[in-house]
Amino acid sequence: MKNLFNVENPVWVFMGKLVDLLVLSGLWVILSLPVVTIGASTAALYYVTLKLASNEEGYTVRSFFHAFKENLIPGIPLGIGSLAVGVFLGCDLYMYSKIDGKIGIVLLWAVIILTAAYLMTVVYLFPLMARCKTDWKHLLAMAFVMSIKNFGWTLLMIVSAVCLFAIGLFVMAPFLVIAIGGTAYIHSKILNLLWKEYNLGL
Repeated sequence: MKNLFNVENPVWVFMGKLVDLLVLSGLWVILSLPVVTIGASTAALYYVTLKLASNEEGYTVRSFFHAFKENLIPGIPLGIGSLAVGVFLGCDLYMYSKIDGKIGIVLLWAVIILTAAYLMTVVYLFPLMARCKTDWKHLLAMAFVMSIKNFGWTLLMIVSAVCLFAIGLFVMAPFLVIAIGGTAYIHSKILNLLWKEYNLGL
């Protein structure tokens, strides 16, 4: 009974992290609503989850807003640019999938390859933004190289994100409230492991 009320009890630790992910998901949604702030809010999300994933406890809300303010200006072009490219590729995928013949197939596969490269890069882009203070060109180059070099882990991160949102959409709708924070947390667990060789770990 005494152990039940111990704050280090695994059950309470798990519940605490669950609440943190719920709060982070809500903050991300609210602060991404203006659209132009989506880059800063995503970087702030990863700033906190990278710490949570390494069991570095802190003030979740305060840390989120601190990272949000730090990444607001550089996050605007990266966020809008990433969103615009994603929408453009999504529209191309839809359009070329409707074209019959060999040209349609060639164009569709070309866009599929570009979309894969885009997703692989974005998976690393905003976590790197949360960790590194450098210009957007270096961030993009680092994100792309890391995604290729760690292809297996990159694929796992993309698949895990798809699975979490699929569970929320098709199996258990309430799960969506932590899907954003949960995805970032899983990615952060993997990234903290990978980044030790780049001296980017906490």
